Amino acid sequence: MNSTIRICTTALLGLTVVFYSASPRIVSAAEAFPANRTLLSNETQAVFEVLDVPRSETRWEHSFAGALSESNVFKPFFDSQVETIRQQLSESGLAFNFTLKDIRAIASGEVTIGWLQLRTTNAVCVLIDTRGRDAQTAEVLQRIDAELKQHRGATMTELTYRGHLISTYLLKKKLGQIKVEQFSYVRIDGRLIAADQLDAVKGFVDRIDGSGDLIKASDYEAVEAKIGEGGEQDIRWFVRPLGFARVLEARSGGLKKQQLDTIQLLQEQGFDAILSAGGHVRLDDGKFDVRHQTYINAPPTTALPSKYKLAGRMLQFPNSDAQDPPAWVLPTVATYLDGNWKLEEAFWAAETLVNQAVGDEIFRRVVDGIKKDKDGPQIDLANNIIANFRERVIMLTDNVQPVSIDSERMLIGVSLKNEAVVKAAIDKAMKSDPNAKEFPYPHHSWIWQVTQPDVSDDEIELEGFEDFEEFIDESEGKRAPPLLNQWAITVYDGYLLFSSHAQMLVDSIEHHRQSEREALQGQADFERMRAALLDQHGPDRAIWRVLRSDRAFRAKYELLQRGELKQSDSVLAAIVRRMFKESGQEGDDEELKVDGAKLPDFEVVKQHLQPSGVTLKTEPDGWFVRGLMLKPTEAPARAVAAQR
Repeated sequence: MNSTIRICTTALLGLTVVFYSASPRIVSAAEAFPANRTLLSNETQAVFEVLDVPRSETRWEHSFAGALSESNVFKPFFDSQVETIRQQLSESGLAFNFTLKDIRAIASGEVTIGWLQLRTTNAVCVLIDTRGRDAQTAEVLQRIDAELKQHRGATMTELTYRGHLISTYLLKKKLGQIKVEQFSYVRIDGRLIAADQLDAVKGFVDRIDGSGDLIKASDYEAVEAKIGEGGEQDIRWFVRPLGFARVLEARSGGLKKQQLDTIQLLQEQGFDAILSAGGHVRLDDGKFDVRHQTYINAPPTTALPSKYKLAGRMLQFPNSDAQDPPAWVLPTVATYLDGNWKLEEAFWAAETLVNQAVGDEIFRRVVDGIKKDKDGPQIDLANNIIANFRERVIMLTDNVQPVSIDSERMLIGVSLKNEAVVKAAIDKAMKSDPNAKEFPYPHHSWIWQVTQPDVSDDEIELEGFEDFEEFIDESEGKRAPPLLNQWAITVYDGYLLFSSHAQMLVDSIEHHRQSEREALQGQADFERMRAALLDQHGPDRAIWRVLRSDRAFRAKYELLQRGELKQSDSVLAAIVRRMFKESGQEGDDEELKVDGAKLPDFEVVKQHLQPSGVTLKTEPDGWFVRGLMLKPTEAPARAVAAQR
């Protein structure tokens, strides 16, 4: 599943970047053309639409991100990444020998990419408004014909279906390949329709009058009712998460032997309540560089206050008015997330998920073992820790200078009901852990640091957690490595604080102790972003996050330049390492295929980076996610564009 998520994320985000890289500009002719979405059947699991390619290109040019990508300092880097992104997109099914440059060259209006689950197979399709671009379209199709025949050994057949000529290419199998690849296309009424399944193209011919039933589906209508038509937007998308995951899983080779069927697990554990999601993206709307919104459609499946069943009860994020950051938050943080989550209920809701994943009723047994096992920590996890969690959760990141693989730090804070009880329980657990030691700091002596031993997998012992050993990957005979090699924990000022670095806890406490201290809410970029979120979306929300781009990107940027990002000790880098391992891509050649050497010095772009922010609000039937990226206060986009 991790590789599926990687492919999905690359597909939906990478498309945006590549569609708006340099290419010839076209005059729009999309005004009166019926929308491609009216041709889509209810078999569609995900849709990505650029509503008007020429119009969006113009807005991209005027946005800061677009101008920066075209500047003298960044263009070599952006150009070097186009082919890499195209290769990654092909993993999602965009392997028609179309390049995205081809699509942009022939598109005079709308471009739609859809992922379909057909009766016996799946398909990826592309629908392009090509009116006024007949010569360019013919040229692209001739090139594809030659390439498929010469380099892929393809044979082409033609079929007349309902009066329209469909061309189909069957590609020669590669050594060891089982599935025969194919590519079919038809041109109808100013549209080019292509798919990797002939039946998908026939289906579009059947619905060429706009009789597609996706837009009539209740889960589609529920999203549209919230986000609106979006005619002035640049990008829109719609997805059925579990269905899309199944399509991507199948396209990436399916489940491996003995691999947990995560999609089925989530479906049976109540997460099928999330029926659909969709949203819009607008570039350069005059006030903001980027504005986006997403509605997650998840109507209640029970009459209970928790709304959902089984592990789906974990999805409880109550709204509240915006609060100031706690006083211990460092003013130098790069990202700040403040949210509400019913943590105690979420903990117990996870019971059925864990039990089904393992195939045994182990959850309560483990909780009891932590309390009673003479060889375990002997703490009452349920009553002394979990029951004392309030709903407020804070998550921060920052970067220590000068940049190294240890620069990025993370801290999570959970508001507590009874600080003393939680402190006593954790103190007892840490004293029984041979890998834990007190971190020296005279002004708050109770900071525990845990360092994972450098031992082989078969030497790792989890005292009190032996039942969880069933989570070991049986196909490999190993436990997954820890996300962090070391971490630290303390209780301070009404919060349980957990950090990737003990020094970050010290820095936060030391900051709080100062009688005259700067506050995060006193920093100009943070306040600009917070004020914009409040003005646009109001104070009532469950989660809000501010990203200070100049601080958030520095460490990753400089490590990328030096080719050291994969070796970083950050949580992100650990996830990347694990993701590549599980997808069978561990070699050095697979490290984030990005040529960082082409990047300019960070100081060149730092002055142009702007903060962004996002809010999540809980609605009766789901969640609304809205985000903004600010424009530069002194219009540096024009200054950057002038360098072209």
